[in-house]
Amino acid sequence: MKRNYLSVYFPLIDGAGERRTKNLCIAFNDEEKPLFEKLQKLNSQDIKKAIAIFTYKRLMEVSEKENRKPTELIKIRLAEKLIHRGQSVKRNIEINPAVIKKWVGVLKKSDNKIYGEITDFLESIVSND
Repeated sequence: MKRNYLSVYFPLIDGAGERRTKNLCIAFNDEEKPLFEKLQKLNSQDIKKAIAIFTYKRLMEVSEKENRKPTELIKIRLAEKLIHRGQSVKRNIEINPAVIKKWVGVLKKSDNKIYGEITDFLESIVSND
């Protein structure tokens, strides 16, 4: 499997308040070749504009919030913007079984029929836990 690489530069303010540049190297595998080919023509500023993240600090904040590696976040956002354009992109979600079980308990107290269907769905999500 051949990998292709792309560098994106982000501004960073270091501990001393000095402005630096952080280089992020993104690897693309064979399945991601169409995305890499579109990105080859773009510079760092174009990529940052496409993902709507302009600093390394913000990239790290968003990555942490979405529970992703920074490079993974960049590739997903670029795929949404440049390849899929309005189509859904496969994403991972983190499930908290305790919270879902709490919701199920609240929903079971209702006589509303739709809540029963929602309860069944939620229980199926956490049934393996």
